[in-house]
Amino acid sequence: MDQSVNRASRITLHKFNWRHLPPKPSTVCESCWTGPFARRLGFLGYTTGGFWYTSSRERLKASAAAGCLWCQLVLSVCGEDLDAKISDGLLGITAKCYIVESDTARHITPRNTQGLCIIVEDSLRFEGNVFTAPDDPAAEDIIGRTRILDVGSPRSLALAGICIERCEREHSRCIALSLSTETFLPTRLVDCSNPDTPRLVSTAGTRGRYIALSYVWGEAQPHSTTKSNIKAYADRIDSSCLPKTITDAIRVTHALGIQYLWADTLCIIQDSDADKRREIGRMHRIYRDAHLTVIAASASKVSEGFLQDRPAAPCSRDGTVLPDIILPIIHPLPQYTDNNLSPENGPKQHVGRMHISPTYTRYQGHIEQYNHSWDPISGRGWCMQEYLMSPRALLFTSQTLQFRCQTATHCIGDAIYDPTDERRIPDTLFLAEPPLLEYGSEEWMGVHAAWRGVVDDYSRRTVTVPSDKLVACGAIAGEFHRVLRSDYLAGLWRHALLDDLLWFKETGSDIPRPAEYRAPSWSWASLDGHVKVGGRGLGAFPHGTPVAEVVRCEVALEDAALPFGQVLAGSLVLRAASVRCVLHKRENTFYIGLQTAQQAQHDADEVEANTKYSGEWFLDCDADAETTGKQWVVPLWEDEWWLEGLIVTRVRSDPPGREVFRRVGFFYVEGPKPGALRDDWSGELPVAEIEIV
Repeated sequence: MDQSVNRASRITLHKFNWRHLPPKPSTVCESCWTGPFARRLGFLGYTTGGFWYTSSRERLKASAAAGCLWCQLVLSVCGEDLDAKISDGLLGITAKCYIVESDTARHITPRNTQGLCIIVEDSLRFEGNVFTAPDDPAAEDIIGRTRILDVGSPRSLALAGICIERCEREHSRCIALSLSTETFLPTRLVDCSNPDTPRLVSTAGTRGRYIALSYVWGEAQPHSTTKSNIKAYADRIDSSCLPKTITDAIRVTHALGIQYLWADTLCIIQDSDADKRREIGRMHRIYRDAHLTVIAASASKVSEGFLQDRPAAPCSRDGTVLPDIILPIIHPLPQYTDNNLSPENGPKQHVGRMHISPTYTRYQGHIEQYNHSWDPISGRGWCMQEYLMSPRALLFTSQTLQFRCQTATHCIGDAIYDPTDERRIPDTLFLAEPPLLEYGSEEWMGVHAAWRGVVDDYSRRTVTVPSDKLVACGAIAGEFHRVLRSDYLAGLWRHALLDDLLWFKETGSDIPRPAEYRAPSWSWASLDGHVKVGGRGLGAFPHGTPVAEVVRCEVALEDAALPFGQVLAGSLVLRAASVRCVLHKRENTFYIGLQTAQQAQHDADEVEANTKYSGEWFLDCDADAETTGKQWVVPLWEDEWWLEGLIVTRVRSDPPGREVFRRVGFFYVEGPKPGALRDDWSGELPVAEIEIV
């Protein structure tokens, strides 16, 4: 929010009749009650500059020690840096309320959520989101509500049902993406008509509605569907044998009035490779066509379940408890004209409770209250495509219950949620017949950029079976393929191959390479750990001017029926320059020593320690440092100021005259002046065909 405060619009202390205030609660001092709290901490409107008053540090300390919650908060954000700004010992303090969504670029839900900030001597010291309980007197003025903790209660699930119905009825964006009210059902479903005695049914191509379940296995499921029990399960499944997450999902499905549930453990024959292969190939339709996906986000293993009451004080990513600040607030809003407050002319006032969740302090910076990535399900590879491909989802998070659709994400019960880092795939991917996009068009590049985001998210996750790295995101890759209409090459796209090759790992190079092959070295899928796609060249697409050409690129699939699945081999042939290099670091600056053009032309082994080009380099794995002295850079893109591309090491010369390399990292360097890189190398280096495997 705007850190400046218009002093002319501040509300000051005079012109108020203190006799009409409600009795003072014990949690604030007399000065605060007749001052900022009488003005409801600047909660008088959204166009004013808030409520301004003065206090000394000594007075704040005394009141804070006596138990005043407001003075404790103000004192905690008044650092020693402010003392140099004041000459009379008095601190100018402003409390201001504002609508979060209109004051920032964020899209907080619910709409018109209010925030409260504290500004001391024109310096922003504190911000927080404001909410209250639904039955509190202040609920008439405050939009946000306390979180629902009893996520599995009939009341909570009924509220969730209302939210789902509202999406179906009112969200024009979601309505446009709906295939039909009833779609073709998956091969098998669990009939939840009687949640105590569910049974497995074969759909035989019928239409209807069903709920899909997304969850973390985390452990073996001995009572999964197999060839030996599938007939028995068609009559009855003993729910007492099922893990808690599965029975919780059956209960939620029944409570929402839906007959069928799809859960992989029961709806796929687990000891049939043919059935697994067939159903995995249909995964994109199972989640896309579901009426709703129930996401058991809080459960780290299937035996935990997800309907337990949530803790009253939530925890941050690192397990730190994030308690709310609770302050009294006078209700209703006082009647006033030209700053002349006259509560005696209005209705009787009561004291409510205002909760504040801190979102910023001067010393802590931004404080994140919740992020989907904190929950166990966000660490699992298979679960990402289930999350992204679900048009509607009910998320049982570690903090509360949320409803997510393509339009927005809401906490059930109107608790506050900040979706700033939330990811969605383009609406186009949900269409039965997406439009034909031309490569290079703004729409095509937008969808491709969304794929980069998918890789960013997916690479943070893990898969239990390493060879599933590509398989576990294959369904969503298939959906992108319907729109991009480009060959899929082990996680990269042929039409944007030179750009997609520019991935790198900022952290996690200590993670060793997988013991068994699963992708060519030029694919991000060959490694574990978080990768970013798109290089460093100003984040543009394309990145400057290409200085390499793709001659050919091919991958060998393990199963031709799964074009987005596991690969056995891959080869990339580029027509490009290759320059011997030495990577070194001086203090916190990275340098790349490069051969001179003359040395490269004569294929000299020595590398000149030329440090005039500073930049960045990222090895894919620490073990690749062992190739020091045997590394080459392969430039892919350049600009007037910079050059970026791959770091490779030689594998062999096969056939003689053509080099075969393996990727070991990414580089980005800047020249000391415009055009220096082009002058030094680009126009002089010999270009040849090189193969990277």
